Amino acid sequence: MRNLLPLFILMSAGLAADKAPVDELAQLDARELHNRGTQRLAEGDLAGAEEALRASLGRDIDPLRPPALHNLGHVRFGKGKTVLDGKTAGDVTELSIARSYLEAADADISDMKDQIELLDKAKAEGREPDYVPATSALGGGISTFRTIKKLIPKEEAMVTKRNGVVATWTRSVGDFRGAHELDAADAQAKANADAIEELLRALRRETDALEETIEAQRKKLEELRTVIQELIKRIPDDKLPQNAEGDEEDDENFLPPERQKPKSGKGDPKEGKPGEEQKMTEQEARGSLEGLKNEFGRKMPAGGQDGKGGNGGKPTDKKGKDY
Repeated sequence: MRNLLPLFILMSAGLAADKAPVDELAQLDARELHNRGTQRLAEGDLAGAEEALRASLGRDIDPLRPPALHNLGHVRFGKGKTVLDGKTAGDVTELSIARSYLEAADADISDMKDQIELLDKAKAEGREPDYVPATSALGGGISTFRTIKKLIPKEEAMVTKRNGVVATWTRSVGDFRGAHELDAADAQAKANADAIEELLRALRRETDALEETIEAQRKKLEELRTVIQELIKRIPDDKLPQNAEGDEEDDENFLPPERQKPKSGKGDPKEGKPGEEQKMTEQEARGSLEGLKNEFGRKMPAGGQDGKGGNGGKPTDKKGKDY
């Protein structure tokens, strides 16, 4: 036991050394925290500035609260601006692109409906239809459909990002308002709050408009799908555009199942994937065994023969645990 005591002391010392370091901010008073936060803000370290300024506010030293809140307002405004890639507003180009595809979808739907009408008219009159413009209209409609479908998740990510900025800037306004309430002489805090509120109104308008456009795109996809499927019914397989079945794995195949071509690289589904263990049915197993009997003219032994390796069918001695 005496021999183990030094080892125990060494282990205890090692564990103590592995403990987390003491919180540096906890060792600073309110003024030191405020000064550190202000310095971090000047250096562009927004996360470090926010941490120090919040810690300073937590000390409840009244004279330091107004300037700490003022600087926190700058920190949170800066964080939102960083999310917007240094801008003070959302990119209206995003909304313009989203709306432009809605217009493109309307044009494609109109073209495809015209072609449906022309094909039906030719059939009713017993004429050979002109499939070239119909194929072109169908290809354009399918292309627009797939573009919008891939665009929607990106637009939703933009909405999420903007909503985060709205929340951050709302807190920034609260910080500046709080600083002005505690120190009426801080006119700049009030001016900052007013300016950010104006930016917030514009950002909310753009974000709401983008959300409405996304919802309109979803409805437009359903309308496009319906018209695409109707036009496909009127075009023979050899006249269909190349993109009807999709070029990528996640592309929607607009052809009905009976008109879809088997995809390359897919053989008999019973064969399974290369390298995958195949399981035989009972009938297949019996057939294989009969084949072996016929080939060798005798039954296959259950185990190795004496003197020829193995253990004559006897179980081997087990070592270790049974599980």
